[in-house]
Amino acid sequence: MSLISCPHGAPPPPPPPAPEPKASRVRTSRVADAGTPSTAVRSSVARASATRVPGTPAPAPVRRSPITKPGRTPQAAYRPYLLSVVAAADGRIEREPALEALGRRMADVLQRDDLAVGPSGELRWRTAAQKERRAMLDAGLLRSGGPGVWELTRAGYDALDAFRAALAASEASEASEATEASEAQSSAPAEPGDVEPDDAEPPTA
Repeated sequence: MSLISCPHGAPPPPPPPAPEPKASRVRTSRVADAGTPSTAVRSSVARASATRVPGTPAPAPVRRSPITKPGRTPQAAYRPYLLSVVAAADGRIEREPALEALGRRMADVLQRDDLAVGPSGELRWRTAAQKERRAMLDAGLLRSGGPGVWELTRAGYDALDAFRAALAASEASEASEATEASEAQSSAPAEPGDVEPDDAEPPTA
């Protein structure tokens, strides 16, 4: 008679051993030389730099000074015209008539961009003229004669006289140079090719 072992009497067989986990491969990026980030890293940094975080203000654009912008009259060039406008009105004039007279005096001086409308809704040359008027107040050349009234000071009259003297000296110098150039040209000996046919010697036989 064969012996049959009781399933309840014998201990269960041990479980099979668990397989060892495979080590995952770590992928490393190749670096061309020490201290130099890879192309992917550089691209990520560039994208991050170019992306503005929501809620943060955009960088302010670089603005050039209006004086250096091409196509505009420098602000300082308005000064002698402003002085002459106020002086022509007996040294006292209101703002709007002053600007109208200034526009007529500077009609041949103002450039294309001066005639454009600025961000304030006013013509650029009018804005520049009023900025120069404030600078002249600070310099003591003008004073406020009341709301909207421009008044010339003694220093303003002196500055106008200096501008006129400098202009007269410049015009005299230009006229003298033109006269000297004309005299030098007329006294220069004629070149052989400049001899008129009537003055040429007859051919010898």
